[in-house]
Amino acid sequence: MQFDSVVIGAGLSGLAVARALSRKGETLALLEARDRAGGRILSRSVSADGGARYDLGPAWIWPHNSRILELVAELGLPLMRQYSAGKLVFQDQNGSVRRDLDFSTMGEALRVEGGLSRITDGLAHALPKGVLHLAHVVKTIETSGTGVRLRGTNGDGAFTVDADRAILALPPRLSARRIVFSPALSEPFHRSLSSVPTWMAGHAKLVAVYGRAYWREAGYSGDAISHLGPLFEVHDASPDPDASGGAALFGFVAPDRAGAECDEARLIEDATRQLSALFGPILGAPTRVLLENWASDPFTSTEVDRPDLSGHPRYRNLTFADDPWSGRVFFAGTETAPENGGFLEGALEAAERF
Repeated sequence: MQFDSVVIGAGLSGLAVARALSRKGETLALLEARDRAGGRILSRSVSADGGARYDLGPAWIWPHNSRILELVAELGLPLMRQYSAGKLVFQDQNGSVRRDLDFSTMGEALRVEGGLSRITDGLAHALPKGVLHLAHVVKTIETSGTGVRLRGTNGDGAFTVDADRAILALPPRLSARRIVFSPALSEPFHRSLSSVPTWMAGHAKLVAVYGRAYWREAGYSGDAISHLGPLFEVHDASPDPDASGGAALFGFVAPDRAGAECDEARLIEDATRQLSALFGPILGAPTRVLLENWASDPFTSTEVDRPDLSGHPRYRNLTFADDPWSGRVFFAGTETAPENGGFLEGALEAAERF
């Protein structure tokens, strides 16, 4: 089929690009390698029949994030403030714990009640029928006439898509490492794509679900900072303001415990033992535990994303300056947003180019 544009990646940025192009009347295809839309935005339920959903990717929206706040309002989604009342818990590298700190690390953050996936679900459902194609893995992009031809695989075998232009709404590093360009990219440009770090790609996130918010009852906010691990940062992850829909804590897993070699059963055991040490013995027995190991996800991370970043990278827009790719291939992922790169706001910032 022939389209005006083909968008690769149905995360927040790709969905926003597809929405903008469809509103302009362009013919387009949105190709997503995973079997779901949303990219690294992922809200999962602990029960097969639905119910409360917990964010296993990003969760926070900040008061200065004007683009995403506008989108949330447009979709009519309820917001709540990150729970922050009570003491912060601190654990040093030897395992010693302090529980008397009056400090809130994320007190200004906002969350979408019921999970951040309500944003990407809303965008996906609003696209015209036939635009979004899941489980479509793009393997090659080649020049074709004045446009591009994409080849890849899906559940039925191979597919081919022709378009005037391709928009890569995925991390630049994945574009360089997972897609073959024909003719080949220049070596300097290929290196520049490969050198762009993907924010939080080398991490994992764990959610522990409980019958009640025991930490709140004991006077803790759910915030914890640990120099021991395996969770180096912990916060309240309850999906609604009063935790009536399912109390939960989440923790970022230290990068040295994530990755393809991760023993997930051992990680969960060590993490629940740590939660018990931080907040009390009852926290050692969650009703369910969810774990998303982004560092082992081939559609998120590469082997060079494993080391922890020392600080937030500075991102910039990426463009092809020379033929044959100039005017045919464009970039739209959050790692190409100069002001808010790596964040949710950056995904929408990058999408504004289209």
